[in-house]
Amino acid sequence: MQFLKRLLFGQVPVILSIVLFTSSCTLATVRPLDPTTGKAIIGNESEQFNASNLAGQMWDSQMIPTLQKSATPVNTVLDSLRQNVTTGSEKFGHRPGKEQPYSFMVTGTGKVLTVNTTSRAGLAQVDISGDGKADLTLAVGPVIRGTALRDAAPFIDFNQFTNQMEYAAVSNELNALVNSKVLTPLGDLHSLEGKTVTFFGAFTIAATLDADKVIVTPAILTVAS
Repeated sequence: MQFLKRLLFGQVPVILSIVLFTSSCTLATVRPLDPTTGKAIIGNESEQFNASNLAGQMWDSQMIPTLQKSATPVNTVLDSLRQNVTTGSEKFGHRPGKEQPYSFMVTGTGKVLTVNTTSRAGLAQVDISGDGKADLTLAVGPVIRGTALRDAAPFIDFNQFTNQMEYAAVSNELNALVNSKVLTPLGDLHSLEGKTVTFFGAFTIAATLDADKVIVTPAILTVAS
């Protein structure tokens, strides 16, 4: 009888400890992370944010049609900016926020003077005025820097996205499409030297216009035969 009492009274604290310990634990569910946002995937993985898919949809349905319809001749934009950068920016540019620089959708035709691919962010100097001097630069990759295409597009707004990572990922994917759809099919880019090209694309400027830093990201680039 005494043994039973000791056994019962001795084990009660242990049992209570186990109950208290287990009741304070929260069961965890392991979920995969979205490779773009780093956030846990909850629900149907196919419904999660996919920057590549979204950029691809925008490219065909919005980016190319908008450029073809709304791009301003680059000479017109540059002349306006040289006269008054503030007025020219407000007239022809678009920016994603009041603190952000302006970006411009432009089109133009000119002669490619040089192509420099020493850096993976290759650049081509283009004469659009016919004076034998470079008036602007085309980004020819394979690495495309900047966010000009995204920021010039009136149909892309930061509020469409959950966070900055998604917003940045879409810009990166648009730049990747420039390389895969526009530049890679041209083959050896040095073959552009001396040829006349027509482009539709976008560029971004800072508070002051520096012609040497006008780098157009082309979403359409055709070479005269």
